[in-house]
Amino acid sequence: GRSAVPAPGLSPRRARNRNSLLAQVPQRVGDLRRRGERMQRDGWDVNAMLLLANDAEALADTTSRLGDPGTSERLVALAESLWTYLDAATIPHADDAAALVGALQALTTAARTAPSPLDEVGEEATLFGYSANDDNGFPLLVRPPPRYWRRFAEDAAAPPAPATPAHASVAQHAPPAAAATAVGARAATKPVPTVPRHTMPSDVAAAPIGTEPPVASAPASPLAHADESQARLAYHLGEAGTRSDELDLKLRAQGYDIVRAAGVDALKELLSRVPPALVVLADIHEDAIEEIGALVQAARARTSRRVVWVTLSDQTDLGTRLRVMRAGSDALIAQPATATDVVARIREFTDAENADPYRVMIVEDDRSQALFAESILRKTGMQTLAVGEASSVLDKLDAFQPDLILMDLHMPDCDGMELTALIREREAFISTPIVFLSGESDTERHFEALDAGGDDFLSKPIAPKHLIAAVSSRVRRARQLERRRLPTLREPVKGVHDIVALTRRLTEMLTMEDAASRSGGLLFIEIEDGQRLHGRLGQRAHEALLANLGAILAGHIGAADMLARCGDAGFLLLNPDRDGAALAALATNLRERVARETFRAGEAPLRLGVVIGICPFAATAGDAKAMIDAAERAMLEARSPDRGGICTFQPRTDGAASPLVAKAIAHALATSGFRVVFQPIVSLHGEEDEQFQALLRLPTEDGRMYAASELVPAAEQAGLIADVDRWMLDNCIRTIGERLRDGHGLRLFVSQSLGSVRDAERTDWLRRTLDQHRVPASHISLELRMDDAIEALAEVVAFALAMKQIGVGMTISGFEAGARGNELLRHLPVDFVKLSARYARAHDDAVRVELRELVRLAHESGRRVIAPRVEEARVAASLWSSGVDLIQGNFVQQAGDDMSYDFHAASA
Repeated sequence: GRSAVPAPGLSPRRARNRNSLLAQVPQRVGDLRRRGERMQRDGWDVNAMLLLANDAEALADTTSRLGDPGTSERLVALAESLWTYLDAATIPHADDAAALVGALQALTTAARTAPSPLDEVGEEATLFGYSANDDNGFPLLVRPPPRYWRRFAEDAAAPPAPATPAHASVAQHAPPAAAATAVGARAATKPVPTVPRHTMPSDVAAAPIGTEPPVASAPASPLAHADESQARLAYHLGEAGTRSDELDLKLRAQGYDIVRAAGVDALKELLSRVPPALVVLADIHEDAIEEIGALVQAARARTSRRVVWVTLSDQTDLGTRLRVMRAGSDALIAQPATATDVVARIREFTDAENADPYRVMIVEDDRSQALFAESILRKTGMQTLAVGEASSVLDKLDAFQPDLILMDLHMPDCDGMELTALIREREAFISTPIVFLSGESDTERHFEALDAGGDDFLSKPIAPKHLIAAVSSRVRRARQLERRRLPTLREPVKGVHDIVALTRRLTEMLTMEDAASRSGGLLFIEIEDGQRLHGRLGQRAHEALLANLGAILAGHIGAADMLARCGDAGFLLLNPDRDGAALAALATNLRERVARETFRAGEAPLRLGVVIGICPFAATAGDAKAMIDAAERAMLEARSPDRGGICTFQPRTDGAASPLVAKAIAHALATSGFRVVFQPIVSLHGEEDEQFQALLRLPTEDGRMYAASELVPAAEQAGLIADVDRWMLDNCIRTIGERLRDGHGLRLFVSQSLGSVRDAERTDWLRRTLDQHRVPASHISLELRMDDAIEALAEVVAFALAMKQIGVGMTISGFEAGARGNELLRHLPVDFVKLSARYARAHDDAVRVELRELVRLAHESGRRVIAPRVEEARVAASLWSSGVDLIQGNFVQQAGDDMSYDFHAASA
């Protein structure tokens, strides 16, 4: 059903008693009538009808609470008549419109209309019960948010035909302007395929750089049409940065689908479209906090689930906190706060909504009194256990694990205070709330009971609502304190990492230039029937079950693997070195081992099954989020009966570049929107030359960072690679020139493609650019891939000779030993040979033997050898013993914006 939004205009701040509140009802009803008459005169409008229906429902709720059921019922009937048209996205025909206005006029008469102050100042627009003439102390929301009308645009989905209202016949034909309108807040959404929890809506997340996100009306957007039960949307308005990115990672680990709003207007647009599960507002945005609050309240009214809203701000004075609270925010979290702290606060709200029933132990020797308390608390959904003998309490504590103990003060054999002291001696129950319920009227005894370890004292007789409130508030606070004392509950198992640490490691691996060709990948592991299991077991037992599962998984993976919790029933497993077949074998082994285990959930044994999605590095060259999304999509496909519980993500095979990536590249070329990061290349033999690999990146407004391994294929397919190469070269030459002027010698290794090799003007352009910035040609080394050189050997040889004539260095990358490699070394005039990543396998004797021979051949022809992607000390030691000259990788230093590496210390 629809939950009404109380009309702020009838707040007790404006009227302190029931009579004064009732006196305002005719004024509000009169306002509804005038708005209906205005639409009858000027034309019916879906937006205005939506607001009229919302205000009628809000006023119906208020009049019902004020004891005026007649007016309330008429308002509900009016709202239902309006929703008949809104749900069907039509407007009333002439006869029906007249009937609606007649109902409004009859309602005004029934409400004993008094002269309205609005008559004197003219009609004003309202939204959610506020009038423009009201003085609430806040900036008032008197108009829809920007581009609000797009919710009812002609390209919205057409809903089914309306049912006939009880009071009038429905028009068979609507005016053309309104025939295709749709009401996003009320129209039933059509079922769509499951949207992965980590998939960011394409119409918001993938907006081209430098442009605002598209309006919230594209029919293809999963945000606009996804079944709300399939995803947990979280809208995050905040500046991009390390802290915001880490918070997004933490929230994604909790199962949220993050949508980053580009600004306040974008957040308003999102809120007006689909109710989220969570809103994170970084900074209070003083000019818009009340308007955002109104839209959040409206979103809450449109959905049956809770919409949590937290605000992050460094302003924590009382006035700011009051303003944020009045706007409707659940919490204001003082900054700076860690992502873990913010997520813990959010979980307090979500866990409270989905938590196990409160467990209350009632210690009462009078059976009738115990039954009285039990019946009251059970009606609210609490679990109760009545214990009639004090001697039995200690034995039943461990089995029942109460959240609260309701204790009688006077009992035979052992009174309540003595029993409380005994309970407090047990460490597991030292903080369990104990509330005394007794007819004792002596206040001294009350204080004695509290001094013995009680938390509260309730006097009999007690009203049921007071008992419920006292118990609920105590249990709620106790659970919040328990969660805050144990913030790492999600990763309690040895061998299970934090999701942020795993994602950082994944990001490091993906930003390497050979990411798309390396071995390894990501596994998304999830319990087959996780949601049903969670509902049956409850939060606490479900967490214990997942901890057990995590321990089993961690015990059967390799030493180099990383395992982390992801969502409510899943794990991510990052492997750095297995090929596709080995990843599938690992997944099969894990499924079989889990299936053989017997788990404990309470006292009953339980068998689990898991489904596993695999995304090898070779299948996707995107950022960490894209790879997690791909692994999750494979996991969802693995649930199909014909998949056997395991599925490997298959990339596109049609050779078509992503139009979004190509568009982003074109925009970056026009606006110089690329970014270059640098990773040091360090000598293993004591030289102190400052040398860096220049790596291309493309940041987007939605927080994604494209690496070269994804940009280069897209640029090649879009015919933009030569322009990208030229931009990269120009930027690097400028950087070298600046460093030379600051007294630093520098060589940059810059990757180039066949597009540059085939550019007839590239040599002359490069010579002019070097002269213009006064950069010696020897400070640049152009890097070509071995596969490209083999594909177009004659063209590459001619290009390399031309570069040599102007003094530019050359490097061949991805080099593999063998006949083809030997052929290249004979023909290509290169200075450096950069090895394939497979030579970093220090544990493989055959690879080490092959590497020594390769290094020998390179040194005999005067080339120096570079080993990329070095990530461990033992690998660096093995490469040194094999004769490799230089190394590059995260073992040396991660790629970054600056070039502050100490080459002198590294060679010492």
